[in-house]
Amino acid sequence: MDEAKNFRVLVLEGPGRARGRIHGETLRRETHEMVGLWKENIANDLKMDPDEFLTQLVTETNFIPAAKRWTPDLLEEVEGIAEGSGVDFNTIFARQLSDEEPWFRLEKKVGKSWGAPEHCTAIGVNPQGQIPAIAAQNMDTPAYYNGFQVLLQIKYPNSPLQVFMFTIAGKINLAGMNNASVGICCNTVLALNYVKDGLAEDFVVRGALEQPCLDDALAFMRRIKHASGQNYIIGGPERVLSLECSANKIVEYVPYPGANRTYHTNHPLVNDDQSFYRERLAAMSDAKRTVWEPPYVNSFARLETLQRHLSDPNEIITIDKIKSILSSHDAPVCHNSPTKISLGCLIMELSRNPKLHLAPGPPCTTPFATHIFS
Repeated sequence: MDEAKNFRVLVLEGPGRARGRIHGETLRRETHEMVGLWKENIANDLKMDPDEFLTQLVTETNFIPAAKRWTPDLLEEVEGIAEGSGVDFNTIFARQLSDEEPWFRLEKKVGKSWGAPEHCTAIGVNPQGQIPAIAAQNMDTPAYYNGFQVLLQIKYPNSPLQVFMFTIAGKINLAGMNNASVGICCNTVLALNYVKDGLAEDFVVRGALEQPCLDDALAFMRRIKHASGQNYIIGGPERVLSLECSANKIVEYVPYPGANRTYHTNHPLVNDDQSFYRERLAAMSDAKRTVWEPPYVNSFARLETLQRHLSDPNEIITIDKIKSILSSHDAPVCHNSPTKISLGCLIMELSRNPKLHLAPGPPCTTPFATHIFS
């Protein structure tokens, strides 16, 4: 499939429910198709009725109260998507649980969760002379997401704030930036501890991007309770940070003292809030452990690729350099297989006039286009 050919840019304006209705009505067909594929995946994996599983996901957790507490406008946006698309609210809300649904699913299968990570790869670079700060990532997802990519341009009422959000039909977030030059990338880290009453990752990202500057976005990140283990590369015009966030702790990862760049894949590097993971490993037989551990080999290999390309502190890291790294088939960093795909590659220039360079598909084959706030 030609990802770029089927790609759409959708403008959402107004308060939360109005934005959601535009999203749901405009992408009604795509949302229904995406939900159908997702439910098929759940049924094949769990051997149970997907609607029953999604009911359990929503009713056995407190993600809705958390969203209502910390991001009420976004909860209304989700309600609007449900109304506009004609998909029931519980299903649409559960669709926003990008990182929570996988560990909840694993709990149903094997108890306390620890499983194969997603394959996202992220890079952040501080300002380098005339080159602005940069945050970038490959957003890797199951292959069945392909063809549902969309860029949301979100305009808020009575505010100059705008957000570019790369996502899929029916979801409020994958990764993005705002016109105040705050950008955020996110990598799943399933080995970190989670909670059932924290703010789900999709709401964390959108909530951070509703802040007018990096310092306020960081304050938001530290004020909330995080539902899931995640690494966020988050930056503004002045600097870019890599934060490993878990249910109980936030720790910054710095590759080496004085580094002006950072990077991350899908395993924890500095955050030791990992009791679920350690308990799970301890309970496994040696034979079963050999089945669970290999997926992390890819995360280690991708990190080594990043270290190899970004280890020289004197090298200027350009956008072309980042494109080359994220298009690489070392490890591999760029994915396009029957089961896994680099759904999009985002390179965010966090300057006074921020720009989003976006390839809505594997960056090794998909052209980049530059998006500027209007």
